Amino acid sequence: MLKNKVMWQDALFIGTIVFFMLSLINIALGLLGFVCALTPFYLAYRYKEKLWCKKYCPRASLFSKLLKRISFGLKPPTGLYSDKTKRFILNFFCINLVMISYSTLAVAALKAPPMDYVRFLMLFKMPFDLPQLVQITLPPAVIHLSYRVFSIMFTSTVFGLILGIMYRPRSWCAICPVNTLTGVLIERNMQKNNVS
Repeated sequence: MLKNKVMWQDALFIGTIVFFMLSLINIALGLLGFVCALTPFYLAYRYKEKLWCKKYCPRASLFSKLLKRISFGLKPPTGLYSDKTKRFILNFFCINLVMISYSTLAVAALKAPPMDYVRFLMLFKMPFDLPQLVQITLPPAVIHLSYRVFSIMFTSTVFGLILGIMYRPRSWCAICPVNTLTGVLIERNMQKNNVS
């Protein structure tokens, strides 16, 4: 029983690969990125523990599997895992989410054209197009939101790979906004329960 459980968790990295492959079939499937964005908070709220980060995150699994033999294991620079760095990355992704929400509403209201390409760091258009193997007619706002969600996943995965190659395979996990926010959620829930 335990062996089967370990094997199942060892295969979670496939989820990240499947996410990127599905986005090549049709970008609307990139909206599955919301599963990785929302599930950690449900688990943290319900179980008062970072279960997603510890056991279920497919990207953490990918970094562990892919990078464990090729990571240089260099000493990380001072401050990489500091609270200041975590806050900076969290603020960057929060600004990104606000921009996504605002721009998607603008596209839905026909006040802005949809973004139909991948961006890196919110700013830079990538020099490639995603092949869309299955063409589906979708509202412009859905296309826009899908590309924006994909872009967040793409950006954080690239950063995770770079950090993992240079330092430890799961270096990104220490500064990931989901890790930071679920930690805050758990801490506040515990404080609330203690007050009660």
